[in-house]
Amino acid sequence: MELQSKIRIKDIAERAGVSVGTVDRVIHGRTNVSKASYDKVQKVLDEINYVPNHYASALASNKTYYFAAILPMHEVDSYWARVENGLIDGLRRYQDFKITFKIFRYDPFNDASFEAQAQLLVDSKPFAVIIGPIFSHGIMTKFIDRLTELNTPYALIDSNWPEFHPVTFYGQDSVRSGEFAARITHMAAGNAKKIALFKIIGEGRVASRQQLDREAGFRSYMKEHCPKTEIVVLNLYVYDKEGMKERLREFFTEYPDVNYGLTFNSSIHIVADFLREEMPKHKRVTLMGYDAIDSNVQCIKDGSVDFLIAQHPQKQGLNCLRTIVNACILHMKQKVEHYVSIELLTKENIDFYKD
Repeated sequence: MELQSKIRIKDIAERAGVSVGTVDRVIHGRTNVSKASYDKVQKVLDEINYVPNHYASALASNKTYYFAAILPMHEVDSYWARVENGLIDGLRRYQDFKITFKIFRYDPFNDASFEAQAQLLVDSKPFAVIIGPIFSHGIMTKFIDRLTELNTPYALIDSNWPEFHPVTFYGQDSVRSGEFAARITHMAAGNAKKIALFKIIGEGRVASRQQLDREAGFRSYMKEHCPKTEIVVLNLYVYDKEGMKERLREFFTEYPDVNYGLTFNSSIHIVADFLREEMPKHKRVTLMGYDAIDSNVQCIKDGSVDFLIAQHPQKQGLNCLRTIVNACILHMKQKVEHYVSIELLTKENIDFYKD
């Protein structure tokens, strides 16, 4: 094997018996190369184990790239705030390129909000798109079809829709995550007669397909391993924050024997805070939720929440941006599905969790 550093495009052209321009087109995957010429060049590239310098080539092109993301609206202390931080961190790492970036935010409980923001995104004509989860398969299909028509590459984050063939996906395997939550529940709650599932609802549903898949995995495991345990569901309405307290009070009064509860999103602190502040004399309830946001971490530390399932949202954002840049600007082949770790956090290890 020859050392690549000593091989110039001119040398490859001479060895292959073609022009320098032909070698350049083959290396960068451009058209207008005959099969005979392509085979000659590729044979030389294989002989010298040639690896193109994608980074230098992209810089030399001097192009400007506009990336867009469409993500759920969120509060400062939230899972999605951490995803955005990861995306921005990724942009800083590629600051050598002329990349601009804009985030379009939608109400995750309102399909019309997503459609409106998706249209604004499409009208802005991005080079590539990063898509957060949306509940409606039909609306998602319509959006993806439009991006495909425009030949706009896209990545998915948090919720996977493999049928849409994205450039890349970063997030948990939601069904397996739900099964994992059920296993921990089985270990922690034993053969409890009842456990509580708290759902944050808006417009008659949860926010994303991910939560549905987690619940499906959870129920499947519980049906097989804890068939006698009843799962009691309490819906908490996102647009009625004051009403949440009354519904929680009614629930724990009606079901005083429930001593285990969980959520499939980052809202378990709502239940923990209620029990601590509004019903301090109520018997101890073991609680499990998702995501190491500040509110949940504080509940873990003060003992009002027992378990958190974490998934490194900032790393998801960073790695999703990195992968789509590598694929679409540097033209480097990338793995499509990236399932992130399913990690269990407790009071004993929360201080060592780093995103």
